Amino acid sequence: MGSPSKREGESRDEVSAPAGSSPKWEGPLDTAIMFVDLVDSSVFASVLGLKEYSDYVESFHKVVRVQCEYFFEDYLRGKYERGRDYDYFVIGDELVFFMHTAKPSNDVYLLATLGITLKAAWIASPFNRERLERRSAAAEIAVGINFGTVWAKQLGTGYETQGYAINLAKRIESHSRDGQHFRIFLSDTAYNLLHARMRNLLFSHREFTSGKGILGQFGVYEIVDAFVDSVGRLAPEISELFEELMGAAIDSTSRNLWIHSAYQVASEKRHGGVTEDAADRCRRVLNYQPENAVALYFLAQFYREQGNLELAEISYLQLLQAWPDFGHGHLEFGKCLTEMGKEQEARTAYLRAERLGIEEAAEG
Repeated sequence: MGSPSKREGESRDEVSAPAGSSPKWEGPLDTAIMFVDLVDSSVFASVLGLKEYSDYVESFHKVVRVQCEYFFEDYLRGKYERGRDYDYFVIGDELVFFMHTAKPSNDVYLLATLGITLKAAWIASPFNRERLERRSAAAEIAVGINFGTVWAKQLGTGYETQGYAINLAKRIESHSRDGQHFRIFLSDTAYNLLHARMRNLLFSHREFTSGKGILGQFGVYEIVDAFVDSVGRLAPEISELFEELMGAAIDSTSRNLWIHSAYQVASEKRHGGVTEDAADRCRRVLNYQPENAVALYFLAQFYREQGNLELAEISYLQLLQAWPDFGHGHLEFGKCLTEMGKEQEARTAYLRAERLGIEEAAEG
């Protein structure tokens, strides 16, 4: 993957820094690292013509350039400075992203949500639009995220980075191509920074894998579901296309349930509630994935909005049986029970939500 002239794990500045330049500073730097790769790129290279494959890769480059710029400059309002706080390069079929602020957990979270957003942006690419028009499954990207200490040299406005943490992030990305859900995997360290404070990301149980150049096995967690507004994080010219394609992308394969999650969040935000069409999609998803968190959550919300609190209660119970550590689910269940007049049961639900870090539950 990538250019043979570029060593794995190099940052953009390792290529662009003048030979023999002296670093302004060097030392250990805690860094969140994300690798993003085109899934089955070699397969596409073998079946596409040279020009078609070049267009395919260039389409990926354009998605990265447009979306990363919008994400940091517009969505995050320029809060973070490229070079000082983050940096990235894209070459061939691969993106590598580094983020290093004073808030490690936030760095990991931003990379996780950026990874989800890039997946959505890639669906809207010309390459995938053509595939969906032919009723073929959309081409995918896979993401690996790690957090660790690298050796950094400040050169110009950025850093040259080296270290095992970069190699591990790459191996996690390689493993993520075989994922069953979002194909976004986090290392033990990245997950531990994130999971205790996140209420809009749900993860698989820990699994162990191995990788080239990594001694022994390492633990990883896949994002299974996400209550993240991907559409709101997309550049406007991309978000419009993604919204147009969501239905076709969901219907093209059962593996694209991460798009269903994006659809439900965007639909609820746009309409101010769960529509009949959105509820119907939830039911269809639950026919073949009965523990799907987003489908259960939004179906419960739909029933509450319709005044059918008994069916809402059943959906919440199914949700929390499958996802007992989903704090926001306990919070909304508590609200439903309060509406039903079940004050004691509601209090129990609020207490569980509070123990899982949902501050609003203390007011329930």
